[in-house]
Amino acid sequence: MKKENITILIPARMESSRFPGKPLAPIEGLPMIVYCAKNAIDTGLKTYVCTDSKEIKTVCDLYNIKSFLTQEFNTGTDRIASVIEKINCEYVINLQGDEPLIDTNSLNNFINEMKILEQEDDLIISGVSSVKSEQAFDPNNVKCAILQKSNYIQYFSRKPLLNSDETSNLSSYYKQLGLYGMSKESLKKFTSMKQGTLELAEKVELMRWLEDRNKIYAAIIDCDSISVDTPQDLVDVIEKLKLKS
Repeated sequence: MKKENITILIPARMESSRFPGKPLAPIEGLPMIVYCAKNAIDTGLKTYVCTDSKEIKTVCDLYNIKSFLTQEFNTGTDRIASVIEKINCEYVINLQGDEPLIDTNSLNNFINEMKILEQEDDLIISGVSSVKSEQAFDPNNVKCAILQKSNYIQYFSRKPLLNSDETSNLSSYYKQLGLYGMSKESLKKFTSMKQGTLELAEKVELMRWLEDRNKIYAAIIDCDSISVDTPQDLVDVIEKLKLKS
């Protein structure tokens, strides 16, 4: 798969019940949305932020980050789909704007997994990482059940989902990263579907794809990521970055 055929789109919104304005929260002297975008830009892929906030767009302009101003949407994937016809590409990576620990190395590993999209139609790739049992009971982490032989995801939930006997050497729990890959056509198909009962119940947007009996492939990435949902999450992210430096 040629890298010039892939574009990274980063959805971001200001409204958050637990952390209003979080895309502009500072990480190492940069607004979080800028920090995430720079991780993406460093892969060498075309990168755009997609937001319904004029404030976020202004910040992106200040840092010379390309962006689109969109309407309000229920999910980040619906948001990026609204601009897809303005971009010349065949494949899209949806990188959530609250995942600053998904660094350039993790993104490059994910990009290498995207070649499977050339082999199957109606397929989405979801980045996942192994987590310990205590993290599996955190409702902020979206867990997934994976078929071990094929790496296809069977279900997503905010409740623990076992993948193997906890006494085995295999990882028992996986969490979903805010990192999806798909073809332009699959993105259009996704956003044409209505939100399903399970998507609304689990509050996981990719359940829409599974409910319509489509496949999701698990790209297992060694990435100790934290999705920033609360101010404490931001503190934890900053502490992890300090340990790395």
